[in-house]
Amino acid sequence: MREELGVDETPGAEIRVGPLPLPSGEATAVVVLVCSALDCCVSLPASWWFTAFPEKCSRRHRFEISCLDQSKVGADGSVVLTDGRRLRGVEMVPTHMPYELSLVEKSIVSYVISFTESYGCYRNLRDDLPLHLQPEIPELWVLDYSRLHTIPGRPLKAIKAYIEDHAPELRISNQKIADALAKCGVRVPRRRPRRANLHTAAHAKLLDGLAKKRTALLGNSLDTQTLKSGTSLKQP
Repeated sequence: MREELGVDETPGAEIRVGPLPLPSGEATAVVVLVCSALDCCVSLPASWWFTAFPEKCSRRHRFEISCLDQSKVGADGSVVLTDGRRLRGVEMVPTHMPYELSLVEKSIVSYVISFTESYGCYRNLRDDLPLHLQPEIPELWVLDYSRLHTIPGRPLKAIKAYIEDHAPELRISNQKIADALAKCGVRVPRRRPRRANLHTAAHAKLLDGLAKKRTALLGNSLDTQTLKSGTSLKQP
């Protein structure tokens, strides 16, 4: 922020956090450094965790990202959380974002579309052109990844049998199929026990943590009866 704007101070800078749902069902959040006084903001890597040095501690600790919401950022880069704790050397732990499928994963998705007859997942690019140009352009059907979540769920055993019948050279496991489909939001596989503590109900936990924190901060100025009646707190 200092480099881009050419300023020495960033008064009133604070960090805002918001849940970011992924098709795979894994948890992450959007993290933004906001400076209202300068009317600007800086995006930080999407993360579910961050690390920092607590005050009077020489060892780096790991924290859940919800702890950073509405924290204040000092001129020296230190961060003061809403509960009063001061942290130094705050660093995001970026979430791995599966932007591209491998060739094998693309093959799996293609066979699943054929198996479930979900051909509505394909889109004709010609339809996006102005009407007067469409007759001059040949049809060009492409896979629309935003439609993949509409594919109906099928047992992994049945999907694997279908792929083995049509492409035995792939030699893929049920877990490989489940992981490939999860990336596209087709179905979320049951997580293995060693990962369950990181992802089970993660978004619900983040939302609950943010809501409790903001309720506590605004509790003195909000009418308790209004909260009980169902009025929701507006998130930034």
